[in-house]
Amino acid sequence: MSLLSYISTSILSLFFAWYLLPLTYAHSYFIVTEPTNGVQWTNGASNAITWTKGLLDGINAVDIELARLSTDGLIFVARDVPAASGSLNLFLQDIPTGDDYYLLFLNSTHGVLYAASQRFAIGSSSNGSAPSPIASAATVTVSGAPNPTAVFATTFPPSANGVATRWRALRSSSQLFALLGVMATWIHIVPGCL
Repeated sequence: MSLLSYISTSILSLFFAWYLLPLTYAHSYFIVTEPTNGVQWTNGASNAITWTKGLLDGINAVDIELARLSTDGLIFVARDVPAASGSLNLFLQDIPTGDDYYLLFLNSTHGVLYAASQRFAIGSSSNGSAPSPIASAATVTVSGAPNPTAVFATTFPPSANGVATRWRALRSSSQLFALLGVMATWIHIVPGCL
């Protein structure tokens, strides 16, 4: 008799579902490539923001916020930015200078943080370290200090914002097996659920 014959099918189903679940996230990553540490953005100029993301992560749009370590508050940059675009230009007007800024890439509706940039500086004049604006990218203008009553400077057209619908959410066989394993476990644990 094999060892598997002593384990109940519900426990075995739960084990396989739990084992296969991490495979569903194998294609998930979100990396902010610009700005990087040591870059100084300039007031009165367009500054490039770039990122790379996974193809099968289900992130269709992101909200971008500008934050500062030494000051409470956020500057809301853009809402529902198409995540596949990978770039955005940010024109700064009268943003307080400092060397402790970073960008947050998140879904502000659900409170999910996808990524944060490295720490960078904003100055009143250029030191030559900022990359040139990207000609094909949209440009958003922000101004002033953080304001808790302000809204996003720009809102892009609506998107699914990471919400998968119907069976399109299942992009690989490992996800399907994990879902089937969870369903099988549910049927064994809760008799008469169907």
